[in-house]
Formats: sequence, C-alpha cells, structure tokens
Amino acid sequence: METQFHTWRQKNRLALEDIADLTGFSISMLSRVERGERNLSPKAKVLMAKRLGVRIRDLFPVEECHLDGV
Repeated sequence: METQFHTWRQKNRLALEDIADLTGFSISMLSRVERGERNLSPKAKVLMAKRLGVRIRDLFPVEECHLDGV
C-alpha cells in the first residue's frame, strides 16, 4: 500500500536518507511510516512537516475538524 508520505517523497525525488538528514528521524522509522506500519504522533508530524518546509497535509491525511459551539 502506497502512503501519502511515500507519494510525496517519490514526487520530490528524495531518498529516505535525505528525509532522515533533514528531519532527524531514523531511516528505519521513516521506512515503517512510509509502509503504513507505524504512525507518528501529531507532534512528530508537525515537526517533520516543519523541518521539510511543507504542510502536514502534504505528507499525511488530515481529517477536517469542526468545532461546533466554540
């Protein structure tokens, strides 16, 4: 199964090693995230997107949040 992260990485012609260097996450962890075997915490997703200079939704599916009555 191809994940959104994998699609983004391939589109941008980056190796897992490149992503690891830019984010500080290990190659093995990134590989598991890419294969859908591991989920990142929301904080880790924000950190990864920030270090890559992209929106979180560029890397991961994001559900809409509706705050009724707030």
